Amino acid sequence: MTKTLIIMSHPDVTQSSSQQFLLAAVKGEEQIQVRHLESILTARGSEHFDKTLERACLQEADRIILQFPFYWYQCPSVMKQWMDEVLMLNLSQKNKMKEFGIVVTVGTKSDRYTAGGSVGFGIEELLRPYQALANQLGWEYQTPFVIYQFQYLSEIQKQQLLVDYLYYLENGSHHFSEKEKWMLERMANYENTHTQQVREWIVELKQEREELVMMLSEMGNEADGF
Repeated sequence: MTKTLIIMSHPDVTQSSSQQFLLAAVKGEEQIQVRHLESILTARGSEHFDKTLERACLQEADRIILQFPFYWYQCPSVMKQWMDEVLMLNLSQKNKMKEFGIVVTVGTKSDRYTAGGSVGFGIEELLRPYQALANQLGWEYQTPFVIYQFQYLSEIQKQQLLVDYLYYLENGSHHFSEKEKWMLERMANYENTHTQQVREWIVELKQEREELVMMLSEMGNEADGF
């Protein structure tokens, strides 16, 4: 089974509603390990990371995820410090391709990162240095997973975020069209009120999608008759 390592940086994670939501989503997941960098330094009572330990965690993982809030178009300084101290070119292992993904939370609207937006660059373009990093390390870069304005999401939107986030952690950015099937199979192992509600929502979403596809197909057939 694929092992996912989340390297997370946030200076005040206990007060972050988005990070607490994401942490709750992976609680109890045996194949997902979370390393919160600020907490690691505090526990060590040191200003520096244990390079040997951090590199061992990277070696054991199949998929590595950097998770952080987007501060002035960059990751927090502690994550940059971790990269400077821990990463090295010979981390790559022959015949064992690792996947490398980014989960980033953004406090502003997504349209600021579109053509004509106030930022002037798309989010994926601003995250391009991480793709260069993956290329140098010989890791397979995944499309970034971006969460905009978590604090304004509705409960339905949070339910969808839960599905998308867990799918990304376990499957990367591949085959997102299959996530409903994946989530239904995955949640068959859980039986509580919350997961039942999410399961019903996924089924409803899938039915609506199938109805839309059928309607568009019928419209196409009618158009062919003209």
